Amino acid sequence: MTISQKSDDKLAVIGVGRVGALTAVGLAHLGHDVVGTDLSAPRISALARGYLPEQEAGLRSALTAATRFRRLHFASSLEPGAFSMAFLCVDTPSLSSGEADLRQIFAAAQDAADALAPEGILATRSTIPVGTGDRLACVLRGVGRPDVEVVHVPEFLREGHAWEAFLECDRLVIGGELTQAIARVEAVFRPLGRPTITTDRRTAELAKYAANAFLATSISFANEMAGLANTLGVDPSSMFSILRADRRIGPYAYLTPGLGFGGHCLPKDTAALEQIASAHGQALGQLRATLQVNQARTYDVAAWLRTALGGLRGKRICIAGLTFKPGSDDLRQSPPLYLAMVLRQEGACVTGWDETVSQSLEFIETRASLDDAATNADAIVLSHECHDWREIEPERLRRRMRAPVLYDAPGALSVRRWTEAGFLMNRSTRSRFADAAATGRSD
Repeated sequence: MTISQKSDDKLAVIGVGRVGALTAVGLAHLGHDVVGTDLSAPRISALARGYLPEQEAGLRSALTAATRFRRLHFASSLEPGAFSMAFLCVDTPSLSSGEADLRQIFAAAQDAADALAPEGILATRSTIPVGTGDRLACVLRGVGRPDVEVVHVPEFLREGHAWEAFLECDRLVIGGELTQAIARVEAVFRPLGRPTITTDRRTAELAKYAANAFLATSISFANEMAGLANTLGVDPSSMFSILRADRRIGPYAYLTPGLGFGGHCLPKDTAALEQIASAHGQALGQLRATLQVNQARTYDVAAWLRTALGGLRGKRICIAGLTFKPGSDDLRQSPPLYLAMVLRQEGACVTGWDETVSQSLEFIETRASLDDAATNADAIVLSHECHDWREIEPERLRRRMRAPVLYDAPGALSVRRWTEAGFLMNRSTRSRFADAAATGRSD
C-alpha cells in the first residue's frame, strides 16, 4: 500500500529496522507526521499492527500510541514529492574487507529523491564513512535534485535502552553544509530540549565512528585490566568503582568486563574505521590493539575452562547470557555465541539460557530456565549480568551440576559466597579483602 501525504511538513523514514523504527516512533512522539518504509514487507506489516519484534523498554507502548493517534504510518512505498525530509536509516554492514557496504544507502537515496518535495532535506542516520554525504549530494544532482540538501544526524543509541537514549540523549549532532538546512533539522528535534552540536557534515560522519571506537577501546581496556587484577589477587569491581569515581572518566564509563564487545555497531564500525584509516595511509595502532584484545577474549575464556576441566571434549558447558549485552535481545555478533562455537569445535556440549532468548541456536542447546541449562553441566559461564544473580542460591545450582566450575566474566558475583558453596571460579585467587560484591554496575 502507499500512504498519501498532502502536508508540506511530512517526514519519511526509509529503513525501519532497529534504528529506523526508533527514529520513526521518536519523530512521531515529537509531534510530526511520519511515514516509515522498508523493503521487508513482514517488517512493515508488523510495525503497522503496532508490533515491535525487538525488546526495547518503552518503545512498544510509544509505537502503539503513535499509530493510534495516526501520527505514524508504515507503507511499502512513498508518495512522490510529498515529504519535507527523508531520514535514511538503512543498514551499512561490513564487507569482507571491513569496509562499510553502502549499497543500501545509495538505493535509499534514490527513493528519497523521488519522495522529497522541492528544497527537501535528506538526513542520514545510518553510520557512514567520511565523505559519503558528499557522494550522496552528487547522486542527487545526477538525478536532477540539486535542490535537496544532505545533512548527517548520527544516532548514539544504546540497545536495550534505546527509547530512553532517544528522549534523553546526551547530545544531538547535526552536520551539514548550509546553515538553513541545519536549522530546519534542529527544529524537528527541538521538542526534545537536548544539547545540540552543529558542525560540518564530514565531522559529524567521523564523530560517530570515533565514539564507537572509544567505547570499544574502553571495553577491551576493562577486560585487560580485569584479567590483570585477577592474576594479582585484586578485586576488579572495586578497582573499576575507583576509576568511575574520577570525574575525568565518569560513572557511565564502559568499564565492565565481559566476553568482549559485540552486537551490530561496535564490531562493524571499528572494522570500518580501521579500513578508512588504512585507505588514507594511517595505522590506528590503538584501535587495532582493541580489536585484537576483543578477538582474543573468547579464546582466553576457553583456555581457562580447558585447564579447569582438564580438557573440553565430552564436557557440558552452560552459558548464562546469550545476547551481546544485558537488556537486549540482539544476538548479532554476540560473544557468547562465538564462545559456544569455539567450545563445540573442541568437543564440548553447550547449553544456554537467556531471559530474552527463546529460539534454538546453532552450537547451543537453549533451555527455558537457568536450572535446566545448568543440569549436569561441568561448568557455567556467566557472560554478562543477564539476571540478578544475587537471588540465585549457589548450593541449589551446585546440586544440579556434575562439577562446580564457574567463569564469572563480568565480575558480578560474590567470590566468598560461591567458593564457600564449593565452586571453582576464575576470580578465586582474589585477596581476602576483595569480596566487596559487585554493586553499582554501569551499563
